Amino acid sequence: MNYTKLEAKYIERIQTRLEKLRVYLNQLNLTGNSNVPQWYEALAEIKAIQGNINNDLSFLACLLAKGYLEKRFGLNNFDAAAKPQGATGLDINVLIPPGKRLIAEIKTTVPYSGVLNDLGAKQKESFRNDFDKLNNTAADYKFFFVTDKATFDVVKRKYSREIPGVEIILLDLEARGNR
Repeated sequence: MNYTKLEAKYIERIQTRLEKLRVYLNQLNLTGNSNVPQWYEALAEIKAIQGNINNDLSFLACLLAKGYLEKRFGLNNFDAAAKPQGATGLDINVLIPPGKRLIAEIKTTVPYSGVLNDLGAKQKESFRNDFDKLNNTAADYKFFFVTDKATFDVVKRKYSREIPGVEIILLDLEARGNR
């Protein structure tokens, strides 16, 4: 996949933070005898280094969806970094030849507490907000992408009827290896 300048810059920022985190963790020397302030300070520094990791996961999932759409539709005019992660609106909203509209929502959600048979209450609310966006927006192609197999199974089994005409796709994580 060819990255846009913004996408490449975003990936570089993630890479820099991961490198800082690696360096910090390698020099960290906490033991069971360390006191609570030391543990707190260490975790606070880890949190500061990683930044908003949920946005980073969402961005990378958006790149996975972009790769899927490039293969399927030849989509090559979409910049996954153009819309800030967490901003309102559809995750993907593009025109593809010949003048067709394609929209998508993307979830990196793992079912709450590892429960495999459903989503947590807040997760359901978030999913249904995305379902509403997909259902209430006119488009020729509609997708709901997920990155987690258990989430995919739950959505297919329990929620697919809430998004008729929307393709539910499990994004391929094989490129990075098995979890």
